[in-house]
Amino acid sequence: MYKLGIDIGASHIGLGLYDKSKKKLIKKKYIPYKPYSKIFNKVFTKFITKKYTDLLIRKIDSFLGDKKVDYIGIGCPGKVDPEKCLFYGAKELVVGKINFKKVFAKYNCEVYVENDSNCAAVGEALNNDYNKFFMITIGTGVGLSLVRKTRKKILLASDETIDKIVKLNKKENLNENYIRSFKELSETYNKRQKKILPRDAIFEDLRHNKDILENYLSDFVEGIKRINKEVKIKHICIGGGLSLHKRHFYRRLHEDLSKHEIFIAKNFNDSGIIGAVHLPIKRF
Repeated sequence: MYKLGIDIGASHIGLGLYDKSKKKLIKKKYIPYKPYSKIFNKVFTKFITKKYTDLLIRKIDSFLGDKKVDYIGIGCPGKVDPEKCLFYGAKELVVGKINFKKVFAKYNCEVYVENDSNCAAVGEALNNDYNKFFMITIGTGVGLSLVRKTRKKILLASDETIDKIVKLNKKENLNENYIRSFKELSETYNKRQKKILPRDAIFEDLRHNKDILENYLSDFVEGIKRINKEVKIKHICIGGGLSLHKRHFYRRLHEDLSKHEIFIAKNFNDSGIIGAVHLPIKRF
């Protein structure tokens, strides 16, 4: 039998088919997604949410073909309720609350929901030997997760612990984070240069504006140091879209955070899908 993993991102829908007998993904697809509008109000958001879930089902049906699944795991940005299988929506998607158990009832299978960063962390935990590590997924947003493994079981940090980490990442009296998103880095660059370069292209051009990347990385380092004072972390995994550009930042982080072990997600953007097919995960 098969499992379906879904990674809901701000700019894509990731689908992965997991073969339980082979214990690996045998098929994956990333589908670009752009919201119909950035208008976020009760009536319009309800309309777009229905459009979004209809789109999900169409893409899933096309992706699966004649294959049947007995499990669906979904990684969602922002707040979720794993027990009730609820996703509370995301402004980036202009999507409101979704009960995925009801939406996917036609598949007549188990359905699980988790935060997308937690899914990415679980996906990486399956591929390393660390008993505890801090996962940072950096793309359109920033996801922070803490993982512990005991007796071959994977555990995620409680919501209270993650809330504490999120607060530590906030700059005092400023509406800004120390560890910021890939989107914010690219927007800072494009605003100065009056360009509209895609995120993947800005690193090649940043050599003319090194201070932008330097400031970004300096804040990243400060954020890790602040978090480490309260929540001791040694091993740090970087995933998401930024992980694909290791050569532009890894050496600097390795030098400035020499007391930590920094490593890049082995599965890059696929971590979220891989983690989704291994839900549910308990908290510690």
